Amino acid sequence: MKKSYRNILLLSVVMLIGQILQAQQIPFTTHYTFNQYSLDPAFAGSYENKSIFINYRRDWAGIDGAPQTYRLNGFGNIFGNMYLGGEVMVDNTDIFNRLKASLNYSYRLQMAEEQFLSVSLTGSLFQSVVRFDQVVADVDDPLLKDLTRVTGTDFNAGFSVIYNRRNLHIGLGMPMMVRTKNAYLQAADGKFAFERAFMMHISDRYQIAPDWDLQTFIVYQKTDNEPGFLDISGTFIYDNRYWASLLYRNSGVLALGVGGELGKGVVLGYTYEIGTGGINSKSGGAHEISLGFRMSATGGKTKFYQKRHKAKKPANSRWGDYRTEPYKPTPIDYNKRRENQ
Repeated sequence: MKKSYRNILLLSVVMLIGQILQAQQIPFTTHYTFNQYSLDPAFAGSYENKSIFINYRRDWAGIDGAPQTYRLNGFGNIFGNMYLGGEVMVDNTDIFNRLKASLNYSYRLQMAEEQFLSVSLTGSLFQSVVRFDQVVADVDDPLLKDLTRVTGTDFNAGFSVIYNRRNLHIGLGMPMMVRTKNAYLQAADGKFAFERAFMMHISDRYQIAPDWDLQTFIVYQKTDNEPGFLDISGTFIYDNRYWASLLYRNSGVLALGVGGELGKGVVLGYTYEIGTGGINSKSGGAHEISLGFRMSATGGKTKFYQKRHKAKKPANSRWGDYRTEPYKPTPIDYNKRRENQ
């Protein structure tokens, strides 16, 4: 009988936490505006040949036990048009902790002049833990006695595809392809639920004035049986080195971000999120900070920071049509066409 009650307790706790976290199986981030790889691994190779980023995010800063997320992600060119990358993420929410370790492979194919198609495959390992030893309760409660934690390990897979023409990127994919079957019914054995997740995004970049660019981003993310989340953002970039961003999320969040290049390939970014409705307006906001290292193939500036051609505005044209100078392949780029063809 005691075991039955304990199983009911475990089931209730895991279901409650699952309802809170299921909508964001992969914790939110707004720093994909300058670390695009953190949003979609298929971005590998689009802006630089190698990069690594360290990220910290604290949601609902005014609430004790609110989510805190630590990330380390990066990628590098391994051969030709092939890239290998990965991410380690730790997400803590009160008594619930989750570790994610993922490895992904990306291939970037040139389809035509200034047109590319990138495909990425990802495999992920998740370890989820409920820490009952951190529960504030009667330590002599027979249901909690000798019960310290419940641990579960799961695997999942994902894929994504991005079409790229000059500064335009259109992508779609499934960060989570596999749904855990009967997970809640096996909660007492440490099983945790995963739902399939879908993602679509589109981004572009325009020159709006001398030394000033505007990067736009639209991202839609949807988890089965949960509401979808839509991000709309604009990032103003000065001299290809400093930026300020504004993002709106349909869940009632407004994010203000700033950042820039500290040195050769070293970037730092910070974002503060303000709740505009619902629980977000009473949560104390969210803080996110990232430190990154970008490396081009030649050791020079990456595509994101390349200096623009200082041309004047073309006659009878709109600023929105005046884009930055397209990326020109370097001698070591494997996509460069042979001169004798």
